Amino acid sequence: MADLNARADEIYRRYLGEPERDLDVYLGFTLFIGGIALGIVGLLLFGVERAVASDGPLWALRELAFVVGALGLPILLLGVTVLLPVDRRASYAAGVGAAITLAAAAFFVSVYPSQWNVTAGRDFSFQGVVVYAVGLVTVVSATGAALVSYHVERTQGVPAGDAAEAETGDGSGSAATDGTAGSALDEEAVAEQAQRDYEEAMEDADISWGGVEKTDVSRRLSVDTGEVDDVDTSGFDPDSATQTRSSSSSVDAAVEGLNAMRGADPEAERSEGTTDDQAAALAELREQQAHEEQQRKQEEGVVGKLKDRLGIE
Repeated sequence: MADLNARADEIYRRYLGEPERDLDVYLGFTLFIGGIALGIVGLLLFGVERAVASDGPLWALRELAFVVGALGLPILLLGVTVLLPVDRRASYAAGVGAAITLAAAAFFVSVYPSQWNVTAGRDFSFQGVVVYAVGLVTVVSATGAALVSYHVERTQGVPAGDAAEAETGDGSGSAATDGTAGSALDEEAVAEQAQRDYEEAMEDADISWGGVEKTDVSRRLSVDTGEVDDVDTSGFDPDSATQTRSSSSSVDAAVEGLNAMRGADPEAERSEGTTDDQAAALAELREQQAHEEQQRKQEEGVVGKLKDRLGIE
């Protein structure tokens, strides 16, 4: 029995989700399987009655087959409604319909066969069929509404039971709109909470670009100059040795650092131009030097020729 209950719970969780109550699982499966069994038994009894009734109909067996078969379908549908995680009103409506069909079956037993579909005397077959049809339509409608509600709520990602409770609590025709607005507000609240959690987690983190934690890159050097007398130690100031590396990428910052290591004047005049301006000035200087060299060679050539003609060395 325990294995059967565990198997029922597993099937329910696989296809319908987490059950609200264990009673829904056990009762729903019992009604569902019982309805199928009643339908099969009714068909078998009717077939047996037709097979063995050679001298005339066996009214008792035929009556039992009709009753059992007629109750199988509403009980099966009632089991489906109980299994679905929907509003309780659907289950109550299906239960009322099943009760009506049960009353119709009892009425059928009371009048069959003498007053059922007969020409002589009173015939109550129409009344019995109408009562059974009302009950069956009620069960089918409740089951269909439960299936549609479950499918819609599952598509929207909201549990059907929660949505039904929300609609019941509102008591107005705008329950669906309010539920949609509530879902949107819930999503915004979750997003804001996630943003706050992220900011709180990042407050104590010291991370640079790329996700690499920032570390102290400063180094302290200790230089022994006891055996060397001509070493310029002006750049080995202890205060400057504890300074961290500069993050500047300019040429002037690099030159200043080199001058500080060599003991040069850190207040030396700096170039205000960019690297492109310096390259252009250098190219212009080289062009000017080449032009002057060419003029010098031309002048030396003319003077040399005059000296040769005049015999001057």
